[in-house]
Amino acid sequence: MPTPTCSSSDSAASRAAWLLAGVEFFFSLGWVVYVIFLPELLARGGVDKGHLPWLLAADQLLFALADWSIGVAVDRARAALRRIGAMLVLVSAVAAVAMLLLPWLAATPAVFLLATAVWVAASAALRAPPYVLLSRHAARAAMPRLAGIQLLGLAVASALAPYLAIVLKGVDPALPFALSALAVGVTALALAAVERALPPPQPVADVAGGRRAHAAGWSVLLLIALLFAFGQQVHTAINSAAQFRRLADPALLPWLLPVFWAGFSIGLLAVGRLVRARGALAVLQLSAAGGALALGSAALAGSLVVLLPSQFVVGALWGCILCTSIGVAAERGDPLQSGRHTGALMATLAVAAMSRLSLAAAGGGAAGAPLEWLPVAVWVAALVLLLRLPRG
Repeated sequence: MPTPTCSSSDSAASRAAWLLAGVEFFFSLGWVVYVIFLPELLARGGVDKGHLPWLLAADQLLFALADWSIGVAVDRARAALRRIGAMLVLVSAVAAVAMLLLPWLAATPAVFLLATAVWVAASAALRAPPYVLLSRHAARAAMPRLAGIQLLGLAVASALAPYLAIVLKGVDPALPFALSALAVGVTALALAAVERALPPPQPVADVAGGRRAHAAGWSVLLLIALLFAFGQQVHTAINSAAQFRRLADPALLPWLLPVFWAGFSIGLLAVGRLVRARGALAVLQLSAAGGALALGSAALAGSLVVLLPSQFVVGALWGCILCTSIGVAAERGDPLQSGRHTGALMATLAVAAMSRLSLAAAGGGAAGAPLEWLPVAVWVAALVLLLRLPRG
């Protein structure tokens, strides 16, 4: 009967999403460990710490290129009705080995940078493919909810980042890198297990008319995603700390900064119901409007009583924006090119991070205040583009 089949499929996709949340958590935690210890590793090789922001920006550029390439590879495997688990395990194993070796190669800058590039590029196998797996085996309308579950791993890892920076201070990098490499390897195996638990790939009909009519709109969607992600990057990485320092003891930052990620987690859990009630595009538009207002409130806050709720709301609405962006992409993308579309979306997020890092490296935000209204401006610009986006 059709109803039990649909329910069974949704249940399998939900279980897969929770397992993929673990994949997202360990991948994000590995990145946090890398960023925490990178200054020390560069110092071992005699590299000026002033190059750190540019190196991180280059990492994001590599992520962008690798995300796209992995997406294309996934589509080719899909066209041949092949599973992709073995490929993902192999590429992730390369990433794990490269990460394991980083502390031992730090004394030789050229080799260290090469290993870093290998790790960054190979670990892209843990970014776009999980969303592709979910999009192929779940209803398009369910994607925002499933993406929200998966992104909880990112939320938890990001919330833990300030505490890890304190806990790992003075620790030999070899142990955290070894544990992170082991986690990457285990999560790759989990990713392969998720794919085996889902039905085998099936031929997808080519939708020559409706979906491809959105080809021109796809570039607009990517631009909107870039604006949202860039605004979020500037807010969380540059503005938030400055706003809290203005109103509270800097020693409290590890306890205050995770407020954004707590809100983000709530947004991820709530987005499924919101999308079912209003539709992905409407939720995306409302979240953008509310998010711009909350960002403005954070910029104007004169006390923690105003700033804390503002940060929480911005985080919650960013969670809604991220999940509904994935949902809108699933609705409007060509089902034959889900890997390319997902890879392009992940690449766009990486480009946003690269832009923010380049801005910081060039001295932007050194005084804090001049960039407080930049996230508001770019989110308003994204909202204007969203309101011009055709429905359906």
